[in-house]
Amino acid sequence: MFRMTDNPNLQETVLLVEDEVLVRMPIAQYLRDCGYKVIEAVNADEAMAVLLHKDTVVDIVFSDIEMPGAIDGFGLAKWIREHRPGLDVLLAGTVPRTVQNAQQLCEQGSVPKPYDAQIVHDHIKRLLDARKARKAFE
Repeated sequence: MFRMTDNPNLQETVLLVEDEVLVRMPIAQYLRDCGYKVIEAVNADEAMAVLLHKDTVVDIVFSDIEMPGAIDGFGLAKWIREHRPGLDVLLAGTVPRTVQNAQQLCEQGSVPKPYDAQIVHDHIKRLLDARKARKAFE
């Protein structure tokens, strides 16, 4: 089941999709410590349920590529493009070829695993700042 923080003072929301709890928990906590609201999902199905919920605001999706189930990170990114255009997706993976494919699918690039928390934060911040700049010109 997905988990969400309840701090209403946080401005931007990251949907973190990672099936490995020992990988998900530290990066989720680090992002919370950086000031983000974090919603955790263990697979693409949970992530899609979150994104379909009309009252849930998500500013960026950070997803593992390799996940159990019928839909992996690539499938989730494609689904997001169709159902939530304009929502940035950052993919992460362990296999070099997979990471290269993620860079082709997501204009924003990808992050290799294991995660370097500071690199993840910097990448998310850069994407959210670019999104704000685009909205300022609309």
